[in-house]
Amino acid sequence: MSDYEQRCEQGKHALRHGAVLDAIDLYEEAVALNPDGIEGHEGLATACYLAQEYAGAIEHFHRVTLLKPRDARAYVNLGAIYNLQGNYKKAVELLRKAVQRDSRNAEAFYNLGIAERHLNQTSMAISAYQSAVKIAPDMVDAHINLANLYVEQTNRRKAIEHYEAALRIDPDREKARRGLERVQGTKAKSQIEENPFGRLVDVSQLAEKGSDDGSGRVLTEDERFRDRQFLQLNAAESLTQATALLTLLRDHLEPAVLETNRLIALDVDNRQGLFETRNRLHNALKTAREVFETWQAGSQQLRQHEDEMKG
Repeated sequence: MSDYEQRCEQGKHALRHGAVLDAIDLYEEAVALNPDGIEGHEGLATACYLAQEYAGAIEHFHRVTLLKPRDARAYVNLGAIYNLQGNYKKAVELLRKAVQRDSRNAEAFYNLGIAERHLNQTSMAISAYQSAVKIAPDMVDAHINLANLYVEQTNRRKAIEHYEAALRIDPDREKARRGLERVQGTKAKSQIEENPFGRLVDVSQLAEKGSDDGSGRVLTEDERFRDRQFLQLNAAESLTQATALLTLLRDHLEPAVLETNRLIALDVDNRQGLFETRNRLHNALKTAREVFETWQAGSQQLRQHEDEMKG
């Protein structure tokens, strides 16, 4: 074992036993012995983070991104630190790089959700948390944060779904329990006013009348307003999904188009085939954007209609 490897092992041992300052000293010695050693920089960055020396942590995680540019983990860690510092724009920038490098990294999506939420990009935050819980269904905090966002959107059904998911994983999680109680209490008060289709039919009255033609009573203005609210919520959720899909396509297709352009310049023999591939990728992205814009315009029209109804 080299001196560098020995210092790294000693640094790990110190961290495991909570001796953070000793770990910093040991990893600094390791980095001095091997300035390009990834393990040394990762260990030193982690020790600095635990000591709340964020400038040092950022310096050495950044060094790791240069030494190992395809590894997502250092980008995730940098994003998490910038979130702690309140620099959410920088966090988003780095966490998107992490997702591009590893689309199955739940921590990247979780931290991205935090950053997007603080930038008031609610739809993007929801999309990020949805990705996190899809990849890691047992990520309790992601379920809770996602449920909280659905509460803000008055989407009780989805909020309850994720609070309950969090409690199945960790029955003692107080935030999830209190959130669920709050939403269920609100739901209990308004349950008589809602059904899954956003339209009211008084079944008992129909039975008394012996009606079987599917007719119902005339809705009040309040009930019609709730119908429109339900439609708006569903439109908002659909737009969230469309936004996530467009982001996913853009993140994958735009780099593919750029790479194909590079190959076209290099590969003379297969240029025609590469041209065709590039055009297909470009057209797919163009179609996705057009569909998204149409969807977005429809949602805007719905919001305008609601404003007119309120007026």
